Amino acid sequence: MKRFLLFLSIVLLLGAGYFTYDKWVKNADLTLWSFVPGTSVLVYEISTPLVSLEEIKQTSIWKNLSYLQEVENIDKNIDLLDSLAGKGNFRNFFTENPLLISLNITSSKSFDFLFVVEIQNLSQQTFISKAQAHFQDANYVKRTREYEGFTITELVGDGPDNSFTYIFYKNYFIGSFSAFLVEDAIRTVSYEETTGFDQKNPELKRLTKLERDHGNIYLNIERVPALINIFTQDPTNLDLGKSAFLDLKVGDKTANLTGFSFVDQPTQFLSNFRTSSGAEFDIANIIPIEASWFYHFSTKDPAALGTSLQQYYQATAPDVLKYQAKLLKDADFDVNYTFNLMDEEIGLITMESAATGEHHQLLILEVNDMGEALEFFNSAGERHMLTTGDTLYHEQYGNYEIRKLPVANFPYALLGNLARGFEDSYYLQYRNNLVFSNNLQQLKNFTISIENEGTWTKSLRISHFLDQTNKEASFSLFVNTPRAWNQLLSGLKPSWKDYLAEHQFSFKNLEFLAFQFSTVDDKFYTNLTIYQPNLPNRSIPERIKTLRSITLPDFIKTKPWLVTNHNNKLKEVFVQDTANNVYLIGSDFSVIWDKSISAPIISDVRQIDYYKNGKLQYIFATKEAVYILDRTGAYLPEFPKKLAQIKEIEYFGIIDYDNTKNYRYAITDDKGLMYLTDKDLKPLPGWSPKNFEKPLVQAPLHRRIDGKDVIIAIRKDGKLFVLNRKGDNYAGFPLETNSEISDDLFVSSANSLDKSTITLLTTSGELMEIGLKGRLTRREQLYKPGAKTDFQIIEDVTGDAYVILRRTENSYEVLDENGLVLFEKNYFSNTPLHHQYYHLGAGTEFIVFVDPGGSYLYLYDREGQLLTGRPLTATQPISVMQYENEFQIYRAVDRNLELISVSF
Repeated sequence: MKRFLLFLSIVLLLGAGYFTYDKWVKNADLTLWSFVPGTSVLVYEISTPLVSLEEIKQTSIWKNLSYLQEVENIDKNIDLLDSLAGKGNFRNFFTENPLLISLNITSSKSFDFLFVVEIQNLSQQTFISKAQAHFQDANYVKRTREYEGFTITELVGDGPDNSFTYIFYKNYFIGSFSAFLVEDAIRTVSYEETTGFDQKNPELKRLTKLERDHGNIYLNIERVPALINIFTQDPTNLDLGKSAFLDLKVGDKTANLTGFSFVDQPTQFLSNFRTSSGAEFDIANIIPIEASWFYHFSTKDPAALGTSLQQYYQATAPDVLKYQAKLLKDADFDVNYTFNLMDEEIGLITMESAATGEHHQLLILEVNDMGEALEFFNSAGERHMLTTGDTLYHEQYGNYEIRKLPVANFPYALLGNLARGFEDSYYLQYRNNLVFSNNLQQLKNFTISIENEGTWTKSLRISHFLDQTNKEASFSLFVNTPRAWNQLLSGLKPSWKDYLAEHQFSFKNLEFLAFQFSTVDDKFYTNLTIYQPNLPNRSIPERIKTLRSITLPDFIKTKPWLVTNHNNKLKEVFVQDTANNVYLIGSDFSVIWDKSISAPIISDVRQIDYYKNGKLQYIFATKEAVYILDRTGAYLPEFPKKLAQIKEIEYFGIIDYDNTKNYRYAITDDKGLMYLTDKDLKPLPGWSPKNFEKPLVQAPLHRRIDGKDVIIAIRKDGKLFVLNRKGDNYAGFPLETNSEISDDLFVSSANSLDKSTITLLTTSGELMEIGLKGRLTRREQLYKPGAKTDFQIIEDVTGDAYVILRRTENSYEVLDENGLVLFEKNYFSNTPLHHQYYHLGAGTEFIVFVDPGGSYLYLYDREGQLLTGRPLTATQPISVMQYENEFQIYRAVDRNLELISVSF
């Protein structure tokens, strides 16, 4: 990438190269292509490079890439060329010089480019002489040598990578930053037995080309895996096809490459789609918005696709067939019967994950007969239960029945190496689709995305992208670059990881990518789409404006809690003031109602569907009682309620075991008594109350893991309890950590208890990770700068990630989950700061500090840069809603409640 951009900044400076007049001899047997080696991975052909460059420079895509120094230098060097030739003469001289750029692999770790330019007229000679003189003035040393009867010239500058090699032959200039490639071009033009690129791929020359585009790209697909392996740590060997021709057209927001790809061997992956055309892209309606990338298979003849894949595995991946045979023998599970159940689509999705190293996936099968499909997969579980005596995993989650397929790596057996990573496969039905996941919680999150309309087609931004793509392609790969970014970086070699990390702003702005192939006769219509929805500023918001505001009679003393109007789904706000009045503020910031209560709220304000009728109520606790109000501000019957043995409520939490709205309330006092009640505040057996004997750190947490309900409680002295629904401890608990705990703990849920962990932080800065089988898996002492230093886990608002706060007097340091310092800030405030962490996905993270004494609001990114350019104002913690590149922040400033918009 760097060397390609470096070439763009100086290749035109070389012009057509220096040549002598007696070499100006036309040769009808030669073309630009005569010099391009058959081993080239890619060739870019452009007949009017300067004209195309000027058109591309007018687009937002170019403006985004111009943040790269190498691209920015192109304009500077074109100005230099004009100064050498005389203002405007450079463009006159070289506007229509045909140019080929071929990309070639030079070693297992590197690639380089070969440039072939045709010299068209003698008027360029004066400019070329000036160009070479410029290089000599810049301390480049000119050297020549003979190779196979050709005179090779090298311009050598300072440094190992600062040299350029070229030859002149007839009326052609051939050059490269790699001398080896120039020698390869000489062998290609000199020896009949050496195959050139056009000879190796004659099918590409027969295709019709667009006239008004920005060049043509010729691709040797067979060499693409070797190119990819230069960048990635883990090798790939996917042989997609033989060759491809693509027209390039760059628009303001979209770059399109369209043309045709060819296959000539059954070992090439695209050969699987030769026998059937693609179908409508229906499952786009249920792709979660958190998808990083996904493969889409589409066919009107699923049985033919299954047969083709069997032949493909026989030729390229016999281990897949062996595994299929093993499943048939050991579990009586015929993987290939899946293609008889399939309707037209398969989606294989990798999800964005906030946790380092996690790789959550979904497999979506569109089926033609759901009854038959469920019988096929459910019977596998029943056979396993009869054979092993194990309990059949089954869970009701909301309106969905979740089961576990007792067949490890079923997607791998179905789709080969593309679908590795499904050691476990949980599945559920959604309409005419079966949805599998390798992570149980991720499958539950899928249902939440559906309920909240958080899917691809519900996003205006993504819908615009899909409009640019082929919705009936046979095989597609879609990439959401910002969401895939961390996972993509983790797979790169260190040097390339550093380069992309350094320039992530520009690359992540190329937000959506699509690679698509559709069968047409004996070839595949191919389209590659790069979509950049808009060009945000690098860091400072484009504008900050107030959208709504209201002034209340007294000072606001709580966070503005966002609640949903169940009638129209709009967001409203629930707050309390210093007079203990609570307010429901409408989406237009008018007061819907206010009500006086007897004490401050000590919990979050949540919404529940108490009557299971789709109407939502507001629930919270004071130290005295639990309150539930309906949308009109009226109390539900018998509320507010108290518990006899709890004089003052310390913590209040809500548990819904299986998302069925059978609510449980976890209520504790400051002595360690805990009630678990039903939704009417009636204590449940085993919890009436349960005595932990000493105060807890926080409200007990609930997780459902592998069908088991887990309730987690930790005392301030570090004693950790992990209990079941009856209040009995799981094996290995309670566990003594013998350390005072500072604040909230973090729970990472996996598919089983032994893989799930609890992370806690002691007041002395010791970070501990404990498995739910009672085993200590990590114990690490964080650096403690002073005796008064304290530590705290700050959990993301979704509960999916966390950062660590290390505070020493007025110094606040934010650390990542490994204890590495992200940034440090000093605040001269006697009042403790409020702090929040928002991990919104797609690279968007906020670490929020609110200084209530100074009324300052600080929104930092992960590097500690102020996202708003300057501090804003607030006196309480905030709430945030994200809409594409706009963030709406609900804040309290003394008596004022405000909604502000921050647009990037």
